[in-house]
Order: sequence, then C-alpha cells, then structure tokens
Amino acid sequence: MNQRPELPRFFTLLLLLCLTLGSQFAVAEEGEAQKVQYIEMLPPFVLNFGGVKSKLRYLKTDISVRVNTASAAAAVEKHMPGLRNEMVLLLSRQTDEVMFDNVKREELRQQALTAAQDYLKKETNEPMVEDLLFTSFVVQR
Repeated sequence: MNQRPELPRFFTLLLLLCLTLGSQFAVAEEGEAQKVQYIEMLPPFVLNFGGVKSKLRYLKTDISVRVNTASAAAAVEKHMPGLRNEMVLLLSRQTDEVMFDNVKREELRQQALTAAQDYLKKETNEPMVEDLLFTSFVVQR
C-alpha cells in the first residue's frame, strides 16, 4: 500500500522531464544550434605581392575561417570563390613592412576578417564569419 503515493510522484517527475525536453526541442527548432566549425579555404593561397616598383615577393598561406552555425558554413562554402578573390586582392597589395612584421600581420588578419565579413554581408545580409586564421604563412624574399 505504500506504492500508491510513489506512483503520483513518479508521474510528476516524468511529466516534468517531458516538459523540459519539449522546451529544449522548441528552442532548437526556433534558433539554429551553435556549433563551431573551421572551414579551410583550399587550395592554399600562393601569390606575389610588393607591386611594380619593388622586387616581387611571394606568399604562401593557408587560411581557415570559423563559423558558428550550419547555415553560416553553407554560406561560406557557397561563396568561397568570392571570398578567395577578396583574400587574393587584399594579400597581393601588401608591402614587405606588413608581411615581415608580426604586429602588422595581425592587423592584416583583422583586415582579412573584415573583408570576409563585408563580402558575406553584401551577399547574404549577415557577416557569417566569426574569425579568420592564418594557419600557415610563408614569405619568400
């Protein structure tokens, strides 16, 4: 006879569990789940920089971008040719002073992030890219 008071408590806990899970599924459906993903911009960038007045220098760099949603990852993949073009144009107009100085290279990384975000904002109305990383950076003098 002591089992009867336990039964309502069990159903109460089960009901609370169902309500909690139901509210979590509703949140997942309304807003996209956050999932950090790094996307490599392949193939690596190999380009010259320095302009016509100086001796040409060469750069080989690998770039990855960080996104937080599946829709952002899809947008980056879809617009990869345009993003690569933005990176080539930005990197090729740099000087020795920027390429050989770590502080200025960090400023260049920030400029590249801004360029990627601006391009995606123009194409999709949202910046999409959370961060941009140079995963390798080799300069030939």
